[in-house]
Parts: sequence; C-alpha cells; structure tokens
Amino acid sequence: MTSPSSAEGATGAAPSAGTPPSDPSAPGAPPAVPPGTGAPDAPRRRRLLLPALAFGCAMLLLLGLGGGVTALWLTAPDSGTATDQTTTSTADEPTEDAGTWHPLEPGHSPAGSAEQLDQVLAENPLLGAQLAEPEECALPATEGGAVPAEELTGYLRAGADCLAGAWTDALAPEGIDFDPPEIVVFTTEDLPEEAGCDPGRFSDFAPVVCHGDNTLYWPAPWDPGFSHTSAEETPQLYMWHLSYTYTAFALSAASLDGYYGALQLALAQQPDRADEVQRRWALQLSCLSSAATFRMPDGVRPDGRVADFVTSPEAQAAPATPGEPSPAARAQWVRAGRDSGGELDACGTWTAPADAVT
Repeated sequence: MTSPSSAEGATGAAPSAGTPPSDPSAPGAPPAVPPGTGAPDAPRRRRLLLPALAFGCAMLLLLGLGGGVTALWLTAPDSGTATDQTTTSTADEPTEDAGTWHPLEPGHSPAGSAEQLDQVLAENPLLGAQLAEPEECALPATEGGAVPAEELTGYLRAGADCLAGAWTDALAPEGIDFDPPEIVVFTTEDLPEEAGCDPGRFSDFAPVVCHGDNTLYWPAPWDPGFSHTSAEETPQLYMWHLSYTYTAFALSAASLDGYYGALQLALAQQPDRADEVQRRWALQLSCLSSAATFRMPDGVRPDGRVADFVTSPEAQAAPATPGEPSPAARAQWVRAGRDSGGELDACGTWTAPADAVT
C-alpha cells in the first residue's frame, strides 16, 4: 500500500494506456506518482483491449484511475508552488463533532480517529448532491480525431463550462462553493512559467491538476485515443477525460481529499484496511466522474461504442497493488454512475459491502 503523498503537482487524466494524474497529499509522505501507472520506473501492467475497438486503449487512462496511487494524489491542497515553496499542515483540535463533515481551512488536517474520519467520508455532502443535465452543451464541431493544438484551448473550455455549471449547481445546495478551474494548454517545450505546482509534474502524457493556482494544465500532444474517433465520438471522448479532472476539483472543493489523506495516515499501521479504504476512495471517484459525464446532453454524453467500451471491464487497467480496484469493480462503479441519473448517493462506495470494492 502506498501512503499519502506530499507532492505539489497533480495530473488529472483518465486511466487508460497513458500516464494519469498525481496530486499533493499529506505532508511528509513519499512523492505521488501518476494514478494508474505505478512508479515511473515500474510501469503499471495493462489489460489487453479488444482489437475490434478502433480506439484500442483510448479509455484506460480515465477508467484505470482510481487504483492504487490514484487516490493518494488527491489527499490535500498543493503544498507549494513551482518554486518549491512549502507549507505545513496543522491538525484541527479534537472536538465532539470530529465525525461530522465541515469544510477544512487551507493547511489544516481534520482531527478524529480512523472510525470518525471514515464516518465523515461515508456521509460526505457530495452524496446528497444532484447533478442536473445541462440544458445545452455544445463543443465546437470537428472532423473527428484529435483536436488541433491551436483549437484545443477553446474546445476544452467549452466542455469545461458544461461541467463547471453542473458541479456548481450541484454543490451549492450542500453549502459548498465550487470555483471552476482555469484551462491552460501547454507543451513540454514551453511550460507555463507561473504554474502553481511543481514543473516536474508536467509531461506530454497526462493533464495536470494544480490546486495551487486552481488550473487544469492540458498537454497539447496528449492522445489517449482521440485520433481514432469519428466526428461524433470526438466530443464524447474528450468530455469523458475532462470529467474526471472536474471530479478531482469537486472533491477538493468539499475538502474530501483532506479527510481521505488524514484517514490514510490514521491507518498507517493497518495496511489491509488502508488498502480497502484506498479502493473505496478510488471507486467513488470513478463513479462520480461517470455520473457527471453521463448527465451531459446528447452529442457530448458517451454513446454507442464509446459508452459500451468505457463501462466494460475490458476498459479497466489491471491492479498493480492491493490498493487498486479490480477491473470488475471499476466497471461496476462506472456503470453505477452512468445509471445514477445524477443522484450521487448511488456512488456510496464507503458503505458498500467489501465484495463490491475488491
């Protein structure tokens, strides 16, 4: 089991045959690695995809996420900036309501026992939220395939606007303010100079979720299957990957990454239980992301072979550690999100039986 990390940057990609995200976590732990990949010198094992699918491994990056180290990059706000500044985390004083959710101040870690922290996650406010279907969501027309670099920023911002509206409206009734992230397209030859997270997190292989400046950095060359899509499928696949990133920001808006990181630290001497907690977090992330994607209107919502593939066990990466969910469990929770109708209590992985989070 991998413990929560203190890395500054975070990647926010969909689990596929590429290199997904890593984000900051609890202070003092080892650096995060991209979710779904294992350590950089030990690439994650991948399940072979059905050759009949033209996108090959197009979707693994989004769905394989949620395994092992995936959850760990989400355990706390960015601890510094690209200049390697660091901050310390202060634990809240224990209170009688330690098992009750409350928003965390920046730099603060929640108090409470493992049981109390687990209770907070099981009753977290996202599970009371309802994602409405946007009245309209239209991405710019394309001829199919990967969107040209010069058009990518506008294309992604159009999709992000749809997701931002959905999450903002869903979280507001729960008393949570969602601040939609900015979208910046980059290349490794021309890295953003003012990025609020470690420049070492930037690559051509996955978006970077940067809480330090509330920005999603998207690599222009990244292609987890976009080039193999038809004109009708292109917006569906881009939205599928983009939705995961927005789920990461929504979790952070609700301080859930902080509660999860604190729980993992509390379970440092109970590796088996920590592995199960890691799988529950990862599977809830996949379920919520799927719920948001499948609430999008026709034309953007996954359909046809895209929908069939991303919800199948064959689309899921095989686990590389005991803390990573099985392909069957991932597919089960992706389908739960798909079928939720936007009612996020369908993503209650924290109270699911153990055999549903293997």
